[in-house]
Amino acid sequence: MDFKRLLVIALSLIVGAAVTAAVIYLGFQTTPEKFAYSNVLLLTLSVGGIAFIWLDYFLGTQFLKS
Repeated sequence: MDFKRLLVIALSLIVGAAVTAAVIYLGFQTTPEKFAYSNVLLLTLSVGGIAFIWLDYFLGTQFLKS
């Protein structure tokens, strides 16, 4: 169970960072400096949070109790 929980945390961080990079570089065709670091952080946390919820559900780690 602990391995699954660590996996959920690690994967959600990776997904958040990857999607944020894709949105900034491919979607807006800009850099994090021009996009504003606060927006980068907020986008990463938002996408990572959504990934965390779904990974928790699919892997059954029970971080979020039903």
